Amino acid sequence: MSESRFRPFAWGVFIYGFLVIQWGYFLRISESGDGCGTDWPLCHGAVVPDAPPFATFVEFTHRLTSGIVLLLVILMAIWAFRAFPRGAPVRKAAGAALLFTITESLFGAVLVVLGWVAGDVSTGRILIRPIHVTNTFLLLGALAATAWWARRPPGTPLRPLREALRPAALPILGVLALGWTGSWTGLAATAFPHETLAEGMGQYVDPEHILIWLRMSHPVLALAVIWFVVRMARRTGPGEDSVRQGLARAAAVLALVQLVVGPATILLLNPIWTRLGHLVLGDLLWVALVWLVAERMGSTGRNLAAPVGEEEAAHARTRPHKPLRTPPSEALPS
Repeated sequence: MSESRFRPFAWGVFIYGFLVIQWGYFLRISESGDGCGTDWPLCHGAVVPDAPPFATFVEFTHRLTSGIVLLLVILMAIWAFRAFPRGAPVRKAAGAALLFTITESLFGAVLVVLGWVAGDVSTGRILIRPIHVTNTFLLLGALAATAWWARRPPGTPLRPLREALRPAALPILGVLALGWTGSWTGLAATAFPHETLAEGMGQYVDPEHILIWLRMSHPVLALAVIWFVVRMARRTGPGEDSVRQGLARAAAVLALVQLVVGPATILLLNPIWTRLGHLVLGDLLWVALVWLVAERMGSTGRNLAAPVGEEEAAHARTRPHKPLRTPPSEALPS
């Protein structure tokens, strides 16, 4: 099991896992989560349903593709531990991907067995949604980090996570919070649909459910998070290399595009294609931030290889010194 062959495999697993996650979003948006009833892992009591309706097809396909993700991640984790030395970041990322893949499957099983799918707005489902979203983000981040770090030589030293994370801490926390509020917003759009924009605005006058209140927080939080991301990108200046600058700018562009897609989704009365596009862009933004932190941790450049303090000292040593100016009083003849 060579390192060179592991790299394309890890990228393939990441891309495939990303697509399966998007299909999971489509399952929820299309209200197909109850396509197999409350049976798990079977589907209506069968291993393979016969001539399934649309909702059953979507749910069964998601279970099948998710099972393939689990098998691929198991293989990736074994390969990473055999091909890379102890302490290699690829090992840690692949191990985290395996952990979050297992917990993601357990979340899916709990939702199905308890009937927390489709238009259900029970308290349990409302409370579990942010936890489930967090696990999905961590899974996607672990897959992305595994593929990204596989590009690096095994002996590449790493900066501490807290140093690499510091410039992107607020954007990362903000995107996570957007995932939580977005999950409530999507659930509200499914459970409390409206046929006109005026009708949708009228739901805020006398909210019939707490999800309406929670939905209001999403656009307000989005504005703050977009500002954090753009501010982070502007501060990623000449001191960073081209890769980190590119990732920071990509994150800013994705965040600004959401300023268009988000309102468009509301104005168009929440069609499936704009809701799905909104979620895809959110995941791409999350991946860009994860890669930015991973690149900062694994950087061997002068600005990021030296510990904080030593970097500034090195810069001071290489900076030309200006001649000392003689005070006027000492320059006068005695």
